Amino acid sequence: MSGGGRPAGAVAGCVVATIVAIALGPAAAASGGGSSPARSAPAKAAGRSVRFASSGDHSEIRKRLPIADHKWGKKRVALTAQLPTLHKGDVLKATGEVQLSTTCIDFDAVRCIGRHYAFSPREDARIVLTARRGATGGDHVMAIAQARSLRCHQPLPNRNHHCVLVFPPSETKLRHPDRLPCPPADCRLNLVVEADHPRARDGQVVLIGADRPDGTVRQDKGRLSATVLHGRVDSKRFRTATRRSHAVPIAPSGKAGRRVIYSQRINKLRKGDVIEASARHLITIASLRYPVFIGSDVVLARGPRAVSPAGIPRQVASGNGDLTEQNGFNCTHAASAYQDPCRTRKSGAVRITRNVRRHGHSVPLWVNVVSAGAPKGAVPKHGDRMRVLPRGELVVRRYRAAEPLRKRRLAVED
Repeated sequence: MSGGGRPAGAVAGCVVATIVAIALGPAAAASGGGSSPARSAPAKAAGRSVRFASSGDHSEIRKRLPIADHKWGKKRVALTAQLPTLHKGDVLKATGEVQLSTTCIDFDAVRCIGRHYAFSPREDARIVLTARRGATGGDHVMAIAQARSLRCHQPLPNRNHHCVLVFPPSETKLRHPDRLPCPPADCRLNLVVEADHPRARDGQVVLIGADRPDGTVRQDKGRLSATVLHGRVDSKRFRTATRRSHAVPIAPSGKAGRRVIYSQRINKLRKGDVIEASARHLITIASLRYPVFIGSDVVLARGPRAVSPAGIPRQVASGNGDLTEQNGFNCTHAASAYQDPCRTRKSGAVRITRNVRRHGHSVPLWVNVVSAGAPKGAVPKHGDRMRVLPRGELVVRRYRAAEPLRKRRLAVED
């Protein structure tokens, strides 16, 4: 991720879809790609299918990430998701987000967690395939998505405070399940994170989530999802670059300050379908004299301007209708990881758990990208707002469940 239209030097690549073909032979094993003794792969799955796995809500498995003095020196697993049994010919699609926050910029502050530091740590993340919940590297781990990296700016007044590492959908073709670094019936994805700086000392940490004023850690800011496709799955791609909102107000509390940036209608969803979305939007704070926290999420909604999954979407989708968690960063006027104009990236997925019907009839739902802004270190004036620039988009894929489902009435109210 990076701020605005500048080169994303802090990010290890900006590829929207990475294709990784798993064909681990001796050369891959020698390079550390990971292999294990030959094992019998499960029989090839029959027909076509769409399966889904997620780390779920409140899924961060630790709060503190120690800052190392060299890259990947103190890596940890932030999120993990158990996969369904993998078969030859499966296609594994992974998405993920994790929010990391610097802390302890002020000596003896109540919200200070760990030891004070003024430097800006580099933060990295990668998604790996493995058998163990805590595995971060070695012979029994294999990376399946391009690593993400940025340097989260710590010094004031251009402090980012929170930084989000986002993995757009990556595609992995399973040609040889017997060569995976895990038994095909017992594989999982781990989202591994690290933070480093040459001046780092013991006790200095980055938080997985965000620090609260009372010194506790707020989480539920990240999620890891996987879709496993087999056979000729019916999929449909949707794309929109039409902005629903051209400005976002600063600081109103609750839903009053949230705005839909992009929206895509999806018709005739049914039980077992998976919806995968990736988005990017660009916001400028040029008209404001202060930095702004920009928070965003992607939700399944009842209409094109709905900012939450209330009603039917919450009842018919995994994750209570949230494709991603709400997370964000401080957008600054001067140099930082997110310098005005600031680009937000989002990526996530949900599974439809019930037929989407009302009074016996199929009803459409919308995938909405929602954003809000809050001032940092200033009192906003009435009418202060951020402006949404045109260089963004929302891309949605719907993967159709294979088997026809018996019709059931879903009698729920809006």
